[in-house]
Amino acid sequence: MCSFSTLSLCAVVVLSVFLSLPVFSQGIRAPEATGGEVLLENKNVRAVRYAILPSSIVSLPVLKNDSLLVILDGDAQDVWSSANRAQTSRLGFGEVSWLRRDDENFIRNTGPQPSRILVIEFKDSYAVDEIQVPGSLRDPVNFDTRHFRLVLENQHARIFWMRLEPRETTEEVQFPLYLEIPFASAQVSVFEPDGKFEIEHKEAGAIAWHRNRLVSLSNQEKQPFEELVVELRHPFCYKTNPDMPSGSTPVIVDYAQRVYSKVRKQWYKRLPLSLGEEEKAVVTVRIKIQADGKTEEDDTFLTQVFAGNKLTETALRAVREAAPFPAIPPDWGKPQVDFGFTFLYNLRPEPQPGCEE
Repeated sequence: MCSFSTLSLCAVVVLSVFLSLPVFSQGIRAPEATGGEVLLENKNVRAVRYAILPSSIVSLPVLKNDSLLVILDGDAQDVWSSANRAQTSRLGFGEVSWLRRDDENFIRNTGPQPSRILVIEFKDSYAVDEIQVPGSLRDPVNFDTRHFRLVLENQHARIFWMRLEPRETTEEVQFPLYLEIPFASAQVSVFEPDGKFEIEHKEAGAIAWHRNRLVSLSNQEKQPFEELVVELRHPFCYKTNPDMPSGSTPVIVDYAQRVYSKVRKQWYKRLPLSLGEEEKAVVTVRIKIQADGKTEEDDTFLTQVFAGNKLTETALRAVREAAPFPAIPPDWGKPQVDFGFTFLYNLRPEPQPGCEE
């Protein structure tokens, strides 16, 4: 694969040059952008990268769903649509534009060098039965405005520009289904709520797809790291399956049910009365239980939070107040056991429309 910084056009079909004037003014059609490189495709999105020669105009394929245009290379790209030919937007490196379905969109590379663009089609953009992502206590809009800047938002998506200085770390933030588009190559440490971490190699211009992560990111390089985060606002796909430890025996499954019964009683006991009927939430709390059934102060933590402060605190208190638990069965043979419990409010436990595997 080509590196993001190079100006070569390998792995991408070059789009032909036509006229440097708006093509519709002379009744001549611009060449269509064909042969782009598909970087990612799944049931929710399709991302295609195109290359455009200097001083050329191309028309993008007309799509049946809304899409997002991202400028990967180049500082001067003019963008307009057949539905609104009088309004031209000038986009630069890293900037984005929302493209409506069934519109014919044109792009002109006014720079002296080849440019690259990315078109992300949102396959669910006109689904009628999908649930929107609820608010989150760990939403980067409110929880980490230092590192995340909201650049575009509508009912289908939110797009953030993330910037990390050398050795800088974000707050722990929650995302649903989302894409990462790095604008520089870097080693980034990804920290999970339990303190575990892994190092991910971010390749400039590549795309990474993630499903429902509560993480903090740390830039391990000596130079700033920047990327776009493209968050889907629907479908809302959340985890509901019990989080059991590996190697669980029937005895441990039965023990987990007894623990769950104590936690569930506390959850219903503590549900706030002031919640709205339309409010939806899902919170997953993970707990480590010692051999004698007791828990340490740091043994309870969030691993999924799509809820406001009230329901998040209710879920945490339900787990903490349910302790101590029965002693772990002796045949488990380990000093502790950990479980994850998911709390739902006005949401079904089965997969939501658009989330079926």
